[in-house]
Amino acid sequence: MKHLFKGVLQAFNNVWISLLQHFGGLCSGQIFKFLRPKSLRYYLLALVLVVMQIVGNVNSKQKAVAQEQNFCPAGNVPTTVNWRPAVGAPNIATQTIPVGEVNVNFSFTESLPGRVIDNEETLISNDVYGGLPGPNLRFNIGQEKTPSPGSATLSINFSRPVIIASPLTLLDVDRNGVRDIGFTYQDRVTVNAFNGDVPVGVTLRSLTPNTRVTGNTVVGTIENSFPDRPDSNVSVTPGGQLNRIDFLYEPGTEFGQPLQDETVGLARFSICLPAPPGATIGDTVFNDRNGNGRQDQGEPGIGNVTLILRNSRGQEVRRTTTNSNGIYSFINLPLGNYTVEALRPNTDFNPTTNTTLAANLTQPNQELLTVDFGFNTNRLGSAGAPNISLIKRITSATRNGQLISGTNFNTFVADPNNNNDDALPSPERFRGVSTLEAPIQSRDEIEYTIYFLAEGDGTVNNVRFCDLVPNGTTFASNSINIDGAGSGADGGRYLSPLAPLEAFTNICPGSNNNGAVVANLGNIASGNFGSVRFRVTVN
Repeated sequence: MKHLFKGVLQAFNNVWISLLQHFGGLCSGQIFKFLRPKSLRYYLLALVLVVMQIVGNVNSKQKAVAQEQNFCPAGNVPTTVNWRPAVGAPNIATQTIPVGEVNVNFSFTESLPGRVIDNEETLISNDVYGGLPGPNLRFNIGQEKTPSPGSATLSINFSRPVIIASPLTLLDVDRNGVRDIGFTYQDRVTVNAFNGDVPVGVTLRSLTPNTRVTGNTVVGTIENSFPDRPDSNVSVTPGGQLNRIDFLYEPGTEFGQPLQDETVGLARFSICLPAPPGATIGDTVFNDRNGNGRQDQGEPGIGNVTLILRNSRGQEVRRTTTNSNGIYSFINLPLGNYTVEALRPNTDFNPTTNTTLAANLTQPNQELLTVDFGFNTNRLGSAGAPNISLIKRITSATRNGQLISGTNFNTFVADPNNNNDDALPSPERFRGVSTLEAPIQSRDEIEYTIYFLAEGDGTVNNVRFCDLVPNGTTFASNSINIDGAGSGADGGRYLSPLAPLEAFTNICPGSNNNGAVVANLGNIASGNFGSVRFRVTVN
C-alpha cells in the first residue's frame, strides 16, 4: 500500500484549488476573498494515510514573554480588542470591532497593488504564534513562496483617540535560512503612530537578543524560528494617545536579496476605556461550517441573532442582537450567576453548540467574553454569507481504456474528513470516497472531479477556478468538463507548463511548472451545484 499512487498522490498532496470571489453588495466598496477551503485536501481511504510531523528543537523551559504593564489612567481599565479569526487581508479589513464606544478596524495597503500580500497566509488565527496563544494576526508578504516585490502596510484605525493599555507585541521578526537552506529573507518592520495628522512617538524594544532596533524600525537577526517559540518578539510602546498606528513590512537585504516569502505577527491587544459600573458577558455567534463547535479560520459571525440573558432564577434580564460580525455583549451587569440563550437564526441553521450556556460573574468589572454559540447548515441555498464549498475526488482510473481491475467508482463510503454534505439528498450530495486498491502504472489515466456548491444569501459573483496539474502526470487533452457554472462562465482551458497564469496568478497556489486547469465559473446563484472534471495520464 505504501507504493500505491506513489507518483500521483505525492503531487496530489500539494494540489490546491483556490477561488477568487467578488461578492457584490456585501458592503461599501468591493470585497475580494481568497479561499483555501479546509475541504480541499482529501485522501482516498484505501489509498494512503500521511501523517506529517514538524519536529522542532523546542526548549520546554523557555516561556513566552507577554506584556503586563498597564498604561491606563486612573478610572480607566484595559479592554480587549476582540478580533475574530479571518483569512485574507480583505476579510480582516471587513471587521469593525466595537470596544465600548470605540470602533476599531484594520486596513492594508501595498506598494504594488495586488502583488505583495499573500492572502492565504495573512490571517487572524487561534494558533500559537511567536510563543503566544491566539488569536494572533499574521501578516505575510511575498505571494506563495516567492519573494515580495515590494512592501505593504497594516494600519489599525480607531474611531477616536485612545491609549493603548500595554505595549503591543510584534511576533516572530526573524530572518529565514535555517529551515529553508539557501532561501534567505529578512523581516523589516517600521512602526508609526498618529493622533489625527500629528505623529506620535513610539518606542521599540527587543524582548530577546535576536532582533535589532534602530529608532522605530526593527529587523530580524536570527535564523527562522518555530511558531511556538518567542525567539524574536518585539514590544511597541506608543508615547501617547493615537487614532492610527501603521506597521510597514518590507524585505530587508542585510543577508542578501530575498528569495522567498515571510510572515510576522501581531498579538491581540487592549485599549483603555472608562471602567463601567458592572461586568460584561458576551462574544460571538458564528457559522460553524465544519460543525466542530468552535470558530475556525474562515467561519464568519452571523448577524442579527437574538440572545437572551437570564438570572439564576431563570428570569429574563435583557436581550440583544449580534452585529454584522456576529458579536454581542451585555454590559454593566451586577455580579451573579447568569445564562445566555441564543435563538436559532432561522430554519436553515442547526446548533453545533448548546444554545444555552452558563455565564457566572464573580469579580467586579469582569469581562466574560467566552460565551460563543455555533450554528451551521447543509441545506442548499442556505442563509449566511455567500460561500463556495468544494470537495475534490478521484472519480475514475483506467488502463488501456478499461476501468482498472480492483476499482469501484460506483460505490462510495462517507468521507471521515468531512461532513459538510452528509445531510444533502442525492443528487446534490457530494460523492464519497471511492475504493481503489490496485497500484497505478505508467500511462494509466486518472480522472479528477472537483464538486462545488454555492450557499448563503445571494449570488457568489465572478468565481475563478484554478487547479495545478499534479507533478508526475500529463494533462489529457480536451478532457475539461464543467457542469453547473453560472452566467458569464467559460468552458475552462488548460495552460501549458510555464505559461503565464494571466488573471489566475493570485489564485493558483504555486508555480505553473506542470500545467494548470483554469476556468471562469461566472456568477453562481445560491443553491447551485456543479463540478469541474479533467483527466491526467501517469508519466
